[in-house]
Amino acid sequence: MLTLLLPLAQALLTAATAVVGVTLALPAAYLAALAIAALFPFRPTPRRTATHRVAVIVPAHNEQALVGRAVRSLAGQSYPAPLLRLIVVADNCTDATASAAREAGAEVWERRDELAVGKGQALRWAMDRLLGSPRPPDSIVVVDADSVAHPDLIVNLVAEQAGGAEAVQAEYLVLPDTESARSRLVAAGFLLFHRVRLGGRRRLGLPAALVGNGMLFSRALLERHPWDAFTGVEDLEYTIGLRVAGVRPRFAPAAVVLGPIPGSYAGMTGQRVRWEGGRFDVMRRRLPQLAAHTLRVDAGAWDALLDLLVPPLGLLALLATAALLVGALATGAGLVPGWAVAPAAAAPVLLFLFVCVGLVAGRAPASTYLALLEVPRFLAWKLLTYARLRSGFDPTRWERAERGTDGQRVLAVAGIRIDPLTLEEALDLLDRAICARTFTQVATVNLDFLVQAQTRPELREILRRSSVNLADGMPVVWLSKLTGRPLPGRTAGSDLVPRLMGRLGDRGGRVFLLGGEQGVAEEAARRLKDDHPGLAVVGVFEPPRSDVDRMPNELIIEAINRSRADVLLVAFGNPKQELWIAKHRDRLEVPVAIGVGCTLDLIAGRARRAPAWMQRSGLEWSWRLAHEPRRLFRRYLLDGVWLARFALRAVGGQSAAC
Repeated sequence: MLTLLLPLAQALLTAATAVVGVTLALPAAYLAALAIAALFPFRPTPRRTATHRVAVIVPAHNEQALVGRAVRSLAGQSYPAPLLRLIVVADNCTDATASAAREAGAEVWERRDELAVGKGQALRWAMDRLLGSPRPPDSIVVVDADSVAHPDLIVNLVAEQAGGAEAVQAEYLVLPDTESARSRLVAAGFLLFHRVRLGGRRRLGLPAALVGNGMLFSRALLERHPWDAFTGVEDLEYTIGLRVAGVRPRFAPAAVVLGPIPGSYAGMTGQRVRWEGGRFDVMRRRLPQLAAHTLRVDAGAWDALLDLLVPPLGLLALLATAALLVGALATGAGLVPGWAVAPAAAAPVLLFLFVCVGLVAGRAPASTYLALLEVPRFLAWKLLTYARLRSGFDPTRWERAERGTDGQRVLAVAGIRIDPLTLEEALDLLDRAICARTFTQVATVNLDFLVQAQTRPELREILRRSSVNLADGMPVVWLSKLTGRPLPGRTAGSDLVPRLMGRLGDRGGRVFLLGGEQGVAEEAARRLKDDHPGLAVVGVFEPPRSDVDRMPNELIIEAINRSRADVLLVAFGNPKQELWIAKHRDRLEVPVAIGVGCTLDLIAGRARRAPAWMQRSGLEWSWRLAHEPRRLFRRYLLDGVWLARFALRAVGGQSAAC
């Protein structure tokens, strides 16, 4: 009996090895074919006299730092200005996005619907308003708020529409960022997908997939097929809907839009979970529909089915490598013949061909080839990402991709977002928030705040939702340098507040002081009015010491809102002040709320700052310890132990975001 079962088991193992190899080799061969096709020159679509009225929709959720740049790039388009309408949808914003967009020259539509959140919902809302207007546009273009549009973006998109395309996808690449091999590798991935893969399909006469940024839709198309994709991968979902409806989107290589990428693996994780988890969810729900449509209705949709079945490049590389290693071991053990492993061996070769030929076809800079050395670390990170997907994924959940307020990168210190703003940049940002009267919570993050946030989820959530997180302490700056993403410097609350009060005083602004003890707030108010005659201190409230929930909160909130203050300074100490602001943010009618710690004591003269040379050298903590040893010794000791452990992990090459 055993002599019969062993050959059967070996035959089954051989067949399984061959089938797995072929399953992986086919998509790799498809990608290699697209890279070869992308080598051939592209014949640009002729431009025609511009007659289409175009509306550009820029969906923006809390993009005050970037939306102005996007608007300016769109306002500078070579397309005739009378035919171009630029609309920023300030979607459920809690910052000064609307004000920044108006200042840059855009028409702003403010949307607030916390039950229907996300880019897809914002697009449907704006498209319905446009199409239902008395004079709807001929075309609607979608550009992300963090992007920069090439001056000829609209001209080249409209040229494709005039050539018969109802849906057009621009080339979407990464803004220049050569600071790390990781960023160059991600830029190479964008190049391979958007320029090479979509470009190869265009040269073969195949339709494009929509990628969410730089998309054009004709009015007729949207009237027949209204936007109905609301997951985290709304572009892929809408693409499948269009293909099932017989619409063939077209790739426009001459139309270019550039966007930033997260600046760290930690910053990329949430984005990748959303993209790839959303992709798997869409495949689960829509793949049977697309397959049935291809088999029964339109065999011409085969390419969409094939493209959807091709795994992401990183996953395909992992699977191909694993299959080759297992097959080689099985062959070495005499379990399967060599020919059965041949397809699995071909898959990595074909993927290598796709990458090398694709980089040549995509005209990648020389530094990109060196970035390939980062591939092993990147693939290891991908494995962790897929492991996170297995722990659960909600496809309906929408999250803004993490970015720093400079728009180019996220600076995460010990897993906490810190905005890389100089003092002047922070003041300018708060000026815009005051003008827009849009709620902006500012958290000044020192070392103790970082340490507490490691074990208190509510603090991490506050810092995730806060509009601005500033580095209030040189240890935070030092830690950012250890992680390889240095902050520009310290932006302390004790420096920010006096400068902000000066700006408020120059224009007759209003401030409310909340907190302090033993008359500190009253004395600080008096000194502020003496130092800044134009400043109106419209409220002072020193509640008795108690927990956040036991304060006379109704009375406090009523007094703040009645004062119509421009700035609220809360001095309850960290993190109590941040907890109080976050708990009541939805009821506060004040544009800017800042947790200021002991800053009111400094203004009132109850405390003194360290000499300037100690501040510059990062020794201010020793000054405070010398003056308040009983209160600060234990805290500084525990924080110092955590700092040493973190530094050792960072120097040893471990993740600084754990």
